[in-house]
Amino acid sequence: MARYIKPEPPFTLDRVEMTQHPARTVRVRRIAAALQILGMSTLIGMTAATGTTLIHTLMSKARTWHEMVSWWHPALAFLVLVPVALYVWRWDRIKAGWLFRGYHLGHEELYIRTGLLYRRFTVLAYARIQEVNVVSGPIQRRYDLATVIISSAAGGNGIADTAGRNVIADVDPQTAYELRDRLTDLARKRRLPV
Repeated sequence: MARYIKPEPPFTLDRVEMTQHPARTVRVRRIAAALQILGMSTLIGMTAATGTTLIHTLMSKARTWHEMVSWWHPALAFLVLVPVALYVWRWDRIKAGWLFRGYHLGHEELYIRTGLLYRRFTVLAYARIQEVNVVSGPIQRRYDLATVIISSAAGGNGIADTAGRNVIADVDPQTAYELRDRLTDLARKRRLPV
């Protein structure tokens, strides 16, 4: 599927090459997706098993552990296949999403392209940038990646991540620090006097 995903207008700019994120980003995204699916599946599975066992125990007045779980059937093991199927479905989409993501520092604006199903192309004027941060989670640090978070005066309008923040995720730490310094400098130069 990934080879069929090509950015098309309005998610492209004429004669502008978007900077591609490192290839190891795909591995980080796949690990994060696996942990998220595993966590959600464990939580839902444990809640369902505990709830149904409790209901069965109360209704059947079971006294021993064997009687409490006697209602379980080997056919319920197919529930394990649901998270596996979900992860397999996401596997190739993570690669396709990586091919679509990118950013570009223009003369007056920063361009950020993200998303696969819900595509987003953000144009952020340097004069609107208020704060630039670099963060790195444990999986990102393991694979030598970082995220640049850009807070802007635009506010949360559906285009930004949350509360007026735009994100350039999963770039090299050195690139992230260079982006932070460059964006801060460009924002300072373009800011209108108050």
